[in-house]
Amino acid sequence: MNHTINAPLCAGALLLASFACTPAGAADGFTLVDGENGTLSIYGTLDGGLLSRSGDNGAYAAQAGSRFAGHKSELTSGIESESRLGFKGSRDLRNGITALFQLEAGFSIDDGKSTLSDAQGNSVFRRKSFVGLSGGLGTVVLGRIDGGRYSVAGKYDPFGNGTVANMASIQVHGTRADNAVAYISPSWNGLSFLAAYTTSLVGQESPGNRGDGRLWAFIPSYSKGGLDLTLDLEQLQAKGSEEHKLNILVAGAAYDFGPIKLHGYWESIKTDNYKDIFDGSFATYSALLNHRSWMLGLSAPLLGERAKVRASYVALEDKTSLDASCRKWGIGGVYYLSGRSTYVYADVAKINNSANGICSIQPSPARSAVDSGGTGSPAGGYGTTGLDFGISHSF
Repeated sequence: MNHTINAPLCAGALLLASFACTPAGAADGFTLVDGENGTLSIYGTLDGGLLSRSGDNGAYAAQAGSRFAGHKSELTSGIESESRLGFKGSRDLRNGITALFQLEAGFSIDDGKSTLSDAQGNSVFRRKSFVGLSGGLGTVVLGRIDGGRYSVAGKYDPFGNGTVANMASIQVHGTRADNAVAYISPSWNGLSFLAAYTTSLVGQESPGNRGDGRLWAFIPSYSKGGLDLTLDLEQLQAKGSEEHKLNILVAGAAYDFGPIKLHGYWESIKTDNYKDIFDGSFATYSALLNHRSWMLGLSAPLLGERAKVRASYVALEDKTSLDASCRKWGIGGVYYLSGRSTYVYADVAKINNSANGICSIQPSPARSAVDSGGTGSPAGGYGTTGLDFGISHSF
C-alpha cells in the first residue's frame, strides 16, 4: 500500500503528480518497508499500444515533406500515460512533522530505453526527484518536480497529458522544473495554494548565476463538491538576458455533474523577445511563445463506471504576424479491466493548421523535448491526423 502522508501535501498534489494521494481504485504499488514510523514503496506504470499518424499541411517550409509527409504507424510506449518506475517514502519525525521523498524514472516498454534524457544522455529519475518535509503548516519540497502549467493542463484536459488528443503537445510546455523549491499550503475549506521558485529552470546554475533561467510560480486552487478551479501565474526570466521575461497566465475549471463532467482551460503566453528564451532554442517556434489558447472538453462514465468517453476542442491563437494558429479536436474512450489499474483505450484526433501553422500530433509533450528540461515543441510530433489504441497497467 502507499502511505498517505497528510492533507497539506495531497492538497497540492497536482504539481507533485500526487505523492501518495492515490485515487480510489488505482493500483497502490508494493510496500518494500512498512515500519512503525515510515514507508518505502515501489510503483510504476507500463503503457503501450499502436499509434498511427498521417497528414501534410505543406505550409511550413522546414516541415513540409519531412515530419508531416506520408503515413507513420508504430508500436510504441507511453501513449495514454508515460511508462515509469518510481520509489516514494515517508518517515514520521514526530511532533507532527513527516519527511518524504520521491524518485521516478521514465522508460519505453517497446525498446527498454530511458526517456527524458538531457543533452549529455543523463536520464535516471528525470521524471521527478525531490525531498521535503510536511506538517500542519504545509509542505516544502526541493529538487526536480513537474512543471506548474504542464500539471494544470493535465489536470483539466479530459485526456490528461497523453493520447493523440491531448492539448499540451500543440503548446510550448516546460514539463519539468530543475532546481526547484516549492511550498504547498494546507487546505482551508477547499482552498489551497502552491508557491514555487527555481534558481535555474533547465540544468545547473552558471558561474556568478549569470544567465540562469529563473522562474517563479504562484498557483491557488479551489476544490469542493463537483467544482474544481485553478489559477496559475508564472514568470520566467529569459536565459542569457536580464531584460526579457516570459509571462504566463493560466486558468482551469471543471465541474462534475455526475453523468457528465465539463472541462475548461485558458492560457496566455507572452514575451517581448523570444530569442532570449532558452538561449534562442525556441527561435523557430516564436509564435507559440506569444499566444492564447483555450480548450473545452467533457468526459462521462459509462456501463456503471466500467468505461469512460471523453472529447475536447482546442484552439491556439498566434498573437504575432506569422499566422501560425491551429485548431485540434479529439474523441476517445477508456474501458477498465481491473478497477482503475488496468485499462484499454482508443482515441482519434485531427489538427487544422493556419497558413504557417506547425502544430502536429504527439501523444506526450515530454517526447518532443527541445531542451534538457523536457520542454514540448509543437513541431516535435508527426502528421495532423492521429489514431491510437493501447493498454495501460499500473502497480
